[in-house]
Amino acid sequence: MNNNILDVLTYMFDYLFEVAEQNSSREIDDITLKAYLSDAGFEVARINKALSWLENIASLQDGKTLTFSGSNSGMRIYSESEQLKLDAKSRGFLLFMESVGQIDANQREMIIDQIMSLGGDSAVSLEDFKWVVMMVLGNSGDEALSPQWLESIMFLDDNHAIQ
Repeated sequence: MNNNILDVLTYMFDYLFEVAEQNSSREIDDITLKAYLSDAGFEVARINKALSWLENIASLQDGKTLTFSGSNSGMRIYSESEQLKLDAKSRGFLLFMESVGQIDANQREMIIDQIMSLGGDSAVSLEDFKWVVMMVLGNSGDEALSPQWLESIMFLDDNHAIQ
């Protein structure tokens, strides 16, 4: 089984959504979740790395990151390593999200930070990039974001616009 952090995270979210649909009052503790992921074939080190990755989102959301003020009319210049990790489609998707007001500069930077923290040298696919966007925004605590809108991110393609 491909054992990268995004694989662990997407498998975990599928499981959590399934559990939530079956019994909304049931809480999953870390031990149960880790056991489930381990039984699914994921390495313990990758599971722990994925959970740390999620904890990092929470710390970013708690204001432990640089904030940008003013208008969003500035231009984001990507470093060479960011360009290698985020291909033109992913950067374009991020620019589109920001230009239509679905994310702000702080959220953009959180998304980029989380992508860069995944490790590896190869570019993240657009599908995986959308998962990261959904996870970062879904953990933002922003009540204005609807679950339907977050889900629509995953199914957005080049021929459709976000509503």
